[in-house]
Amino acid sequence: MRDTEPESESVQDTGFELLGLPVHSDEHTTRSRTPFEMLVTQFVAELRTGSRPSIERYARRYPPHAAQIRDVFPMLAMLEESCAARESQSIRRQMPGRFPLTKIGGCELLQEIGRGGMGVVFRAAEQGCTEPRAVKVLPWRSTVVPQWVERFRKEAETAQGLQHRGIVPVLRSGEQDGYCYLVMPLIAGVGLDVLIRELGRTETRVCLADLIQRTIGLACAADQNISRGISVQPTDWPRFTEMAVSAAAALCLAHRAGICHNDIKPGNLLVEADGSIQITDFGLAGTYAEGTVLNASRSRRESGKGVAGDGEHGGTLRYMAPERFAGGVSVSADIFSFGATLYELSLQCPAFEESDPSLLRQKILAADFVPPGRLDPTIPRALETVICNCLAADPADRYASVESLLVDLRRITAGKHVASTRCTGVQRVWRNLLDR
Repeated sequence: MRDTEPESESVQDTGFELLGLPVHSDEHTTRSRTPFEMLVTQFVAELRTGSRPSIERYARRYPPHAAQIRDVFPMLAMLEESCAARESQSIRRQMPGRFPLTKIGGCELLQEIGRGGMGVVFRAAEQGCTEPRAVKVLPWRSTVVPQWVERFRKEAETAQGLQHRGIVPVLRSGEQDGYCYLVMPLIAGVGLDVLIRELGRTETRVCLADLIQRTIGLACAADQNISRGISVQPTDWPRFTEMAVSAAAALCLAHRAGICHNDIKPGNLLVEADGSIQITDFGLAGTYAEGTVLNASRSRRESGKGVAGDGEHGGTLRYMAPERFAGGVSVSADIFSFGATLYELSLQCPAFEESDPSLLRQKILAADFVPPGRLDPTIPRALETVICNCLAADPADRYASVESLLVDLRRITAGKHVASTRCTGVQRVWRNLLDR
């Protein structure tokens, strides 16, 4: 494994280029900058340290420049985010193909079984333990990518505090020879994204046990003694609902503990041979105040402007709730991501799909998705209603909690009806008046 820092793409002074201003480099020209230019410098510098400064707070703090701040800073935040994403992709492309590590954290690394956005996962054997282990390793030394180390440690701390059979536990974590690692039980399962791709390629049934063996390898499957499992077909609505119940029950536990996952998506849900789901990767998780409700009108106004907000902004854009663009951390945002995931599982296509990030944001902000029943008229009306309730653009039109979502999912499994959460026109006008 290389110890040198991976090369990254050069990031230009986006703030001044966007404004059409010269990029100053010496002390004399720095002194000649206007007050607004100095604010641009300060804002961009904060972004590049990994923080998420509030644009609205900047506007209130500097009233003479408030209009310019609200017009320009959202674009700066978006450009910096794009540059950071390209840099991360460049680093990931440079991950070594093979790793010289053979032991870490008291475990012997036996076989690489997967690579995520930031870590490499190995099948491993722990000394003195008969249970198979999975070890996730950050492939660069901690001094090289400190911003990834923080996310790695957050994942360990969060998962260690959540005990539920539907959440992949982190048994321990640490750093050895400069490399960070997590030790977890080896889950004999595959990402839901793998199942979705397989269902999209076939019109017949997919045996989960066979899919798991093909994906993670026969050795891993043998460790877990996978011999029985269910089969799923592309329109297996009852099975999809049962999977959703399994995932929602685990997400309930996290929310009761005051934790929002912030990156619910198919790749972070592991499906086992019996169809049960386990949630993994709490690297972007954040805490929220119990009982706090976001002001729906304010969050939509800010997200429409692309405000970076006070909270951490991360995750996969396709599954991100509109208010997440404003930096919000909320139960409702996880519910939106859950709905986008259930949509994709049920129909084997994304709820929101655009190659251009700006157009994708616009679609998400407007909740511009094709209703499930229009893509497949055979989908049960109750399941379609649940998905649409989750994907409402306004958080107030979604389920108030994962518990209420779980109640409706269980009603579907019992063959009962569910109701839309959308309010009437009169209710909406009244609510907007109260939000002002």
